[in-house]
Amino acid sequence: MTFRRRDTLIALAATALTLPTLTRAQPAPSMLAGKTVTMVVPYPPGASTDQTGRLTAQRLGTNTGATVVVENRGGANGNIGAQHVARSPGDSLRILLATQPIVAINPFLYKDIGFDPLKDLTPLTAAVNGVVAIMVHPSLPVRSVAELIAYGKAHPGVLNYGTAGTGTPQHIGGLLFAQRAGVDLTHVPYKGGGPMVTDLVAGHIKLGIVTLSTVKSFVADGRLKVLAIGEKTRFSGAPDIPVIAETLPGFELTTWLGYFGPPAMPADQVRVVSQALMQALNSDDVKAKLIDAGLPPRAEGPEALARLVRSDSEIYGRIIREHRITTD
Repeated sequence: MTFRRRDTLIALAATALTLPTLTRAQPAPSMLAGKTVTMVVPYPPGASTDQTGRLTAQRLGTNTGATVVVENRGGANGNIGAQHVARSPGDSLRILLATQPIVAINPFLYKDIGFDPLKDLTPLTAAVNGVVAIMVHPSLPVRSVAELIAYGKAHPGVLNYGTAGTGTPQHIGGLLFAQRAGVDLTHVPYKGGGPMVTDLVAGHIKLGIVTLSTVKSFVADGRLKVLAIGEKTRFSGAPDIPVIAETLPGFELTTWLGYFGPPAMPADQVRVVSQALMQALNSDDVKAKLIDAGLPPRAEGPEALARLVRSDSEIYGRIIREHRITTD
């Protein structure tokens, strides 16, 4: 046997020994490959919910080989789209990208939303946080939360704050902020964040509470000032912006989006779909785009989302009852 032949045989034997290991290391084909997943976004195109859904859907399809269709079903503050998924067959591969109000606030604001979030939706994973900010028009002579509180105390009954609507996290957060700060704030509800921001930029109202993602361009060109955000700690996407808790210790105001399946979703589908969604949310490209938009990913899995819904339902339900907040 020549040295060359012997070396070739050794190399072939080594390759044969490594082949099973390499094969085992490859990911198993996803059970979603070749199937259609419908992602229901219960708001019109263009909102932060739609942005999150489309970014995630694209990566989800690439990762799993599924065809992911984003379906916008707006109406009734998100209830129509949510109801559609809540009434779908468990194995339909129809998933809902819900906002916090849909599952934790609307049940206390409306007599009948057509489904029970705790029973008729299957938690898959939280998606992102919506960073909530206290914004002011530049004509209001304040540059910080402390100055806003001082101004409010010196001018009782003058400050009105706008939000996207009655019963929103921003509305309730404004109530809690006023209580903690000891200032008098009057709520001005709008039919959506867009009209409120338009009036705030025009100076028709001087103060607004809104998700940071919807006002980034106005802050960048100086038409609005952001005083603080409601996260626990400073947001990596805007580290120069202080948090409200730096002035009012322990104060937190945030909102979130989460993915839910229909009722009675099979356990294997829950596992596969939730893992695929978390993988998509945590992929470098999607994560970077979401953070840049002011929507930090929050991929935590089914159990964490279920706890979050129960906790927020208890908190917001109590506040809504205490303040007798209605949609009328």
